[in-house]
Amino acid sequence: MLTISLVLALSAIGYLALNLYLYKIRRNYKHMNSPPVSRNLTWFLGVLPDFKKRLQLSPNGAHVLAQYHHDYKWDLFVLPLFSKNIIYCMELDFIGKVLADWKTFPKDEGYKKVFSFINGVRIFGNYGLLSDPGTNVWHAKRRAMDPGFHKSFLKSIIPEMNIVVDKLINILKSRPSNTVSDVCLDMNQSAFEAISSCGFNMSSSVMSTHGQHIVKTVPLILEAMTLTMRESSFKYPWTWRKEKMTLKRSVEVIRDLIKNLLLERIKNDLPENPDLMAHIIKSNQCSDQLSIDDLVDDYLVFLIAGMETTAITMAITLFYLAQNKDIFFKVRSEIDSVVERGESLKCDDVSKLVFLEMVIKECLRIKPPVRAIGRCCVKDNAVVNGLKIPPGAEIHVPIMALHHDPRYWENPEIFNPDRFSLDSKKKIRSFSFLPFAAGARSCIGKNFAILEAKMVVSRIVQEFDLENPNPEVTDLKTAGFVTSRPVKGVKLKLCPRPHS
Repeated sequence: MLTISLVLALSAIGYLALNLYLYKIRRNYKHMNSPPVSRNLTWFLGVLPDFKKRLQLSPNGAHVLAQYHHDYKWDLFVLPLFSKNIIYCMELDFIGKVLADWKTFPKDEGYKKVFSFINGVRIFGNYGLLSDPGTNVWHAKRRAMDPGFHKSFLKSIIPEMNIVVDKLINILKSRPSNTVSDVCLDMNQSAFEAISSCGFNMSSSVMSTHGQHIVKTVPLILEAMTLTMRESSFKYPWTWRKEKMTLKRSVEVIRDLIKNLLLERIKNDLPENPDLMAHIIKSNQCSDQLSIDDLVDDYLVFLIAGMETTAITMAITLFYLAQNKDIFFKVRSEIDSVVERGESLKCDDVSKLVFLEMVIKECLRIKPPVRAIGRCCVKDNAVVNGLKIPPGAEIHVPIMALHHDPRYWENPEIFNPDRFSLDSKKKIRSFSFLPFAAGARSCIGKNFAILEAKMVVSRIVQEFDLENPNPEVTDLKTAGFVTSRPVKGVKLKLCPRPHS
């Protein structure tokens, strides 16, 4: 009886201590709007029970946060989720200042938990460009890598990019006419070859030997990252054992391959015009803390990020072109006026594809590959626009919600590339369009991605008529925790264009 009484007393003390601790934390947010929290014994959970209920019916956490914004109409509010406090923000000026100050608001530590290691399997490591929250090591590496995406480099890879595009076109032409294909798969393969050959000078023999394995492993890695975020049981060693073993074996093969490629490059002199691999090697010389495994981390970041987001964008662009015939023929007319059919694009040609770039940007607006980004306040006296931000606060920037906000975009659900015309884009509010984020941690490869998308889509439009085999499907449902992919792929008919 005494033992039971002692246990009950200790439990009560523990419960009170926990509530007192959480009360002291939440008191720092009392100047912000917040959804109502239950005042019964589950007060310490905050809105977590409601959040989890909504999450079961939603594709991801970003969608749930957008629901709260829709329900309460606040542009800035805090969600208390047990010991976490997430600030959801739709105020553009606030967002701009947070993204600009990477020292006060580095990347949320949650990225590191998801991207660095998954159940002991090293993915992007602790100092990878994606997983490092914002240490001095990250800053030095980022500065060293920036030249790898300058215009001079992008100009130099256009001939190699044409070879990748020619190969894709030949594959598509080899299929029987009127074949329905999931162009997501074709774009995945093409994006892999583009980043591998143009960015890393990977030989055709290596790509043919290991390419399929790499392309198949990327979705496994993304799925494991999703499970890490969505399924609390995934961290236990006795759960999801088959998936974890497959991931471990697949990732080890890729990391060993990359390590060998890097070691071989290190032994040789760097090329006269350094590629991305050369910049990765150079950037990792900025700290004694970094090893060959850190080089592999950054290689893998560029490989996966360069494949995944660009492939999604190209596939979605093809879908919207198939859906909007007037826009499709306007793009084709522009391409035909720039380059003869069957000829390769030159550097000057790419820059003339102005309307095509408008189309791609509208696709990035309406279906951004990344739905949201997060930052974390690490300073005690942070103030943005007069609002004090408590240390430890997680700030959620909802890219998808911003891209569909009618205050910033007229008829946001309508596909309209003219939003990005020379005159119209002057009216676009700063930080209302964030497909590549902004500030010091904006996507380093955004110009590479736009170049690749323009070259691939332009050739497909010039060589094929695009048809949607399911006319009743007028929109693409996208979902995902890491990237937002078309749930059922992108099924299209690519019919060879008749020669006039």
